[in-house]
Amino acid sequence: MPGNRDECGCNLMKFVITSERPRPSVRYEKVGRLRPGETGVIEVILDGHGVIRTIPTGDFVLVLNGLFALDLELSESGNRIVISGKYTVLVKQVRGMIRDWPKKKAALFIREER
Repeated sequence: MPGNRDECGCNLMKFVITSERPRPSVRYEKVGRLRPGETGVIEVILDGHGVIRTIPTGDFVLVLNGLFALDLELSESGNRIVISGKYTVLVKQVRGMIRDWPKKKAALFIREER
C-alpha cells in the first residue's frame, strides 16, 4: 500500500494507547532539599524553616533496595521516595547524592493533586 508510507518509505502504523487507570492531575512543587549531614545522615531541609529532620543514609539504601524503612516509601513506579507520606524526592537524585557523597543534594517536593 503506497499510501501508508512516509517520505523515507517507512510504514506508517497508527495506534492508540488507552490508560487503564485514570489518574488525577498531579503537580509537584519544590519546597526544599535533602543534604548530606556530617555524621552520615541525610538532612531534610524545608525552605524557610531549615532542617526539619534527619534520616540515616542506611534507611534510604534499604528503600532503594525494596526493603522497609520507617517513614520512607518507594512509589509504585519506583521513581520516587515518599518521606513521612508528605514529601517526595526523585530516586535518581538520591542515588546520585549517596554515590557522590557529600557533594550532591536532592530536591524535596510536595505533591498536590488537582
